[in-house]
Amino acid sequence: MLKTLHIENFAIVDEADVSFDRGLNVITGETGVGKSLLVDALSIALGERAFKDFIRDGFPNAVVNAVFEVDISDLAKLKEAGIESTIITIKREIRLQGSSKVWINGQTRTVQELKALGDLLVDLHGQHEHQYLLNEEHHIDFLDQFAETSALKQDVAAKHRTLVSLIHDLKERERDESSRNEQFQLYTFQLQELNEINPLPNELDDLEKERRVLENALTISSQALALLHEANDVDGSAIQRLNKIIGQLEDLSSYSETAAAFLPEAMGARVSLQSISDFASDYEKQVRSDPQRLSHVESRLKTLNRLCQKYNHSYPELLTYWVEIQSRIAKQDDPDWSREELVRSIESTTRDFSQSCEQLSKNRMEEAGILSKAVINKLSYLGIPQARFKIEVEQEEQENGLVKLAGKQIRADETGMDKVTFWMQANPGEPLRPLVRIASGGEISRIMLAIKSSMSGKDGIGTVIFDEIDIGISGRIARVVGTELKALGRHHQLISITHLPQIASLADSHFRVEKHYVNDRTVTRVKRLNEEERIMEIATLISDGAPGNATREAAKELLKQED
Repeated sequence: MLKTLHIENFAIVDEADVSFDRGLNVITGETGVGKSLLVDALSIALGERAFKDFIRDGFPNAVVNAVFEVDISDLAKLKEAGIESTIITIKREIRLQGSSKVWINGQTRTVQELKALGDLLVDLHGQHEHQYLLNEEHHIDFLDQFAETSALKQDVAAKHRTLVSLIHDLKERERDESSRNEQFQLYTFQLQELNEINPLPNELDDLEKERRVLENALTISSQALALLHEANDVDGSAIQRLNKIIGQLEDLSSYSETAAAFLPEAMGARVSLQSISDFASDYEKQVRSDPQRLSHVESRLKTLNRLCQKYNHSYPELLTYWVEIQSRIAKQDDPDWSREELVRSIESTTRDFSQSCEQLSKNRMEEAGILSKAVINKLSYLGIPQARFKIEVEQEEQENGLVKLAGKQIRADETGMDKVTFWMQANPGEPLRPLVRIASGGEISRIMLAIKSSMSGKDGIGTVIFDEIDIGISGRIARVVGTELKALGRHHQLISITHLPQIASLADSHFRVEKHYVNDRTVTRVKRLNEEERIMEIATLISDGAPGNATREAAKELLKQED
């Protein structure tokens, strides 16, 4: 349900905060005060197009915040939208400069993600695009919700996944044989070549380092020997001179604490110099000119670099590719691969999938008739007595359809093999037409109300909004519509904008939209009405002007009447 709606700098609304309740929430107010702006603002919060014209003149942006609370049981269907909390906070900012911004639970999201989430939270009916029931793609969902086909649909979806996976596997294995053989031969040749050369991990880098040493062996040996002599092997070497310094410091230490403090550093320096001397001695012995080894290293480097160039890979990538082709050849020679066995599995799974689709389709057809009759009865009750309503469940033949039924191949996917369409005829003599093509206005709102009421709360959408459902009705039908809204409010949170006292008097919560002038500017305010204020508002709706005693008494009478 929608808990709160906060609007800033939106058209003539400078700032408004509305807290909605469960049940039937009614919004009234004089024509032109901005009642529909609340619906416009909420539509934008649900992902509809945000025009810069909505920004209040003189301000850089407009902001709409909506907070929803959903039942824990609804979190499963919201999981794909990334929702894991029962409280959902939506913020939409329209900016004069730049595109609008969207946040869901504090995280930046796209308008497309917002719209997908909005379709799951609110069903809005009126002069707006956000009409979930008028999207034919959703008709199958409504029928399934009414028919409570969840278990059947899960079974169909699971078998569809299995069948698609098997078919994909067969296609992969049945690729053009000549191409497969050519690829296999190429892999075999490459594997043989790589096995013969046998490149080792880090070998290229190690050989490069070794070649640099071998190419400069004489220079390295000469430099190491010179270093050894300077450090230790000649009179006056660094170590001999440092030994004298240490002796002198030891003599001075008995007289000077400063001299004693230098002794550890001098001894450490001697250790370091001795290490340098040992390194120079060992390195000079290790590095010898070896033309034969240098030739072998250069040859090996040439071979490895040629491989990298041939395969267009870096050396690490070449090693990875070597492992990959071993795996590919092993898969190509898979002894468990049996075309006949896989084909039998596909045929068996196709039969199972077809049977499940047929069972699901049969259930849909039975429930479609029940729901159609319920909607027709509701429409008659709501003042469209000669309406016809039909839910069509049909299948489509397809050359490669996944379902085999009565010798035909039928198109099918994870939802089954059915296409569901709502058809409607509101006036006698007119043909049935798809629901999406019938007239708009109050009539279509009553049709939506009839469908909603017939669903008995099974459609899974918590908040339903009817904008001007009272167009073209009055008197007894107005009260009937109000009563139906009241009843629907037991399954949904209902928000209805109305001009009719018969509907307003049945509200669980009543809000009035008012226009004021503040600092020479028009602003819109939304006020929740108490009981006395409700009497005055309903009396105003009855009299269409300043209420008198008679209209106030009539308003009280309306409020007292049983639903």
